[in-house]
Amino acid sequence: MKKSIIKDNKKKSGIYKWTNKLTNDIYIGQSVDLSKRFLRYFNLSYLKNRGTLIISRALIKYGYSNFSLEILEYCNIPDLTEREQYYLDTLNPRYNTLKIAGSSLGRKHSEEAKAKISKALKGVYVKEKSALYGTRHSEETKALMSLKKSKSNNPLFGKTHTEETKELMRQKALGRKHSEETLLNMSASRGYPVQIYEKCNSEGFQLIGSFVSTRKAANFLGISANTVRLYINSGEIFKDRYKFTGGNPK
Repeated sequence: MKKSIIKDNKKKSGIYKWTNKLTNDIYIGQSVDLSKRFLRYFNLSYLKNRGTLIISRALIKYGYSNFSLEILEYCNIPDLTEREQYYLDTLNPRYNTLKIAGSSLGRKHSEEAKAKISKALKGVYVKEKSALYGTRHSEETKALMSLKKSKSNNPLFGKTHTEETKELMRQKALGRKHSEETLLNMSASRGYPVQIYEKCNSEGFQLIGSFVSTRKAANFLGISANTVRLYINSGEIFKDRYKFTGGNPK
């Protein structure tokens, strides 16, 4: 149905939705020309080049047959951002990392912005939740990755480890596991754990992310760490939508 989908949406602007039929995760998007947008989605090379997008990785992992594609509505170009925001607020799509409509239109992320997004999402899409979970690199890809990390390309090139770090590396190399007490101490030394809950109309508050520090939790929502701490201490709801709790969840 790819040709039919592209033909039927030629020169039409509107809001669309991808739905993973296995996980029920969704993605909301807008386009001034839906046929051109879908033409890109149906190009695996394009998806691989856009690997920073969760929806691209998910389509590669699960395959098109495990997704449904819907046109939520056709609308005029000036109304696209307003209508996309409506669906972002109403459906709370998991595959959309940016919750503000039009926030990525017509611009590219700087390296600093990419790093912040990466840090904010760390721990959210891991193991079986990752769109690349279960995939294997070819021998050629492994060789290129190894070469890229070697010598001056390696971020640790020229740096000296402390004796404590060397001992931890040695223990890991020996295949030994840390005790629960040691793991807790290591986690505590890295920051103050924070959980973010989002208000849902029918289910109260739902956990949307756990972070190892207030800074990373703040980065996830694009606010300051001080704001997160204030709302943790007060117990109030941030923007009548998000609730923060501190410490390890029980």
